[in-house]
Amino acid sequence: MNNIYFDSFDLQSLNANLGSVEERQKLRLRWYGTDLAQVTAAQLELKCRQGVASWKETAPFGRAPFGRAPFGRPPFDGVLLLEQLPWSALMATLRQGLDARAQHWLACYAQPTLINSYQRAYYETPDGELRLTLDTRLRAYAQRYMAYPNLRQQAVQPDVMIVELKSPTGDAAVRRLTALLASFPARVGRFSKYLHGMLAATDFEGVFA
Repeated sequence: MNNIYFDSFDLQSLNANLGSVEERQKLRLRWYGTDLAQVTAAQLELKCRQGVASWKETAPFGRAPFGRAPFGRPPFDGVLLLEQLPWSALMATLRQGLDARAQHWLACYAQPTLINSYQRAYYETPDGELRLTLDTRLRAYAQRYMAYPNLRQQAVQPDVMIVELKSPTGDAAVRRLTALLASFPARVGRFSKYLHGMLAATDFEGVFA
């Protein structure tokens, strides 16, 4: 699983995470596969959190709306080659392949800040109500001060396995999840891959007040 994270130039998403703000958002472009340098079949995801509840708004990245590229630009197939173009060109191509709603998200969070990848395994209860994911082999690459995507200088992070449990927001499902967490054989807490990747970057100098 691969992601490009975007933030405002004053790092509103990062600051909100650090401050445990009740209502916050985070924007990322997500795609699957082992090739970190080639973005294919991607979707833009606006991850929203309100208290303990979270959800995602999604928009596919592909051909331009109505199946045609803007005048003077060739059509494209929804592929971004990260090792061949500067961020300025990649961002223009990304905007070209998104609908108006997703373009607004990208206008609010216009700075590429982090690329990360990890391996994920999925599990769920037989009724599908509780889901568990295991994330391993985390890699993160800082992007804030890069004219071209940085896929070489990796942020130094601890070798961890992240276990995430999810349930619907209904009372019965939440009670079931709470009971499971009470007996879970590991420390339970928050872990943001975006936050930890940003803080691990060698050029990270702090956040804006």
